[in-house]
Amino acid sequence: MTDPVRFDEYQQRCLYDPDGGFYSTGGGAGRRGDFITSPEVGPLFGAVIARAIDTWWEASGRPKFFDLVEVGAGRGALTAAILDAGTGCGTALRPVCVEQSAALRLAASELLGDRAEVRADLPDGTVHGLIVANELLDNLVVRVVERTADGWAEVWVDGSTEVLRATELEIDLDVPPGTRLPVHERAAHWVADVLDHLGPGRLVAIDYGVRATAELVGRPWLRTYSGHGRGVDPLQAPGALDITVDVAFDQLPGDPTITTQRQFLIDNGIDALVEEARAVWHARSHLGDLEAIRARSRVGEADALLDPGGLGAFLVAEWIRP
Repeated sequence: MTDPVRFDEYQQRCLYDPDGGFYSTGGGAGRRGDFITSPEVGPLFGAVIARAIDTWWEASGRPKFFDLVEVGAGRGALTAAILDAGTGCGTALRPVCVEQSAALRLAASELLGDRAEVRADLPDGTVHGLIVANELLDNLVVRVVERTADGWAEVWVDGSTEVLRATELEIDLDVPPGTRLPVHERAAHWVADVLDHLGPGRLVAIDYGVRATAELVGRPWLRTYSGHGRGVDPLQAPGALDITVDVAFDQLPGDPTITTQRQFLIDNGIDALVEEARAVWHARSHLGDLEAIRARSRVGEADALLDPGGLGAFLVAEWIRP
């Protein structure tokens, strides 16, 4: 028999246990993986980020070094797309992929070769430039609380059973009994730590979620994924599923600017990239060559990335250090 554990510890084991965790054994994003993220839709997402990097590098005075640190990099698809698109800052760019899973670090190293450093934690010292986290916050483990007739209690896991216990957490929301909410303690600590590492530059976190915790009331904010489909209850198949939550951005420290992914991509030039692709397609569609096919694919990628009912509704939070 094992002792009950708090839900966040249970989630940590399910996702990152070295021997049987979902990510430790190679689960994750990709067309051959368990779910598709924006970088896995195609290279357009990375191309837009590359344009943004050039804008931010220029605005910071064209420094000799400009760090690109992707945290929760998985197989390195986003960093690869940024590098493939090319940036005006050229050799000033210092790309680093940070990934906790050893299996995914190996995959990122194979994809990127010597074009980027791949490591398990943030680089030492101060980061000057960009720290980007795409769909990371939703996988940072959460504490789960439930409103009862007597106040708030916390969810613990005992085998395959949930147990409610008294909690020291205080939730300032008036909600009906039975309401459950996430407490993003780990994500808040992560953001605070990253901001401590950040010099002149910005942290950009992209994820599905809500601006305010109250928006999660009555919403199915916790779910699992496996094999590109919704999984079963997270207590039924520990280690075999991605356990993920909607992010309540008001629980994170600092004062980030928050917009939708759709607006963020538009603000950073996705329309110009799509128009370039349309021109190539119109000029070469009769040839049907690889360049024409790539151009046509880019138009389709844009539709998916900007979809207000899908990826376009994701939230983008930016913490900026002048």
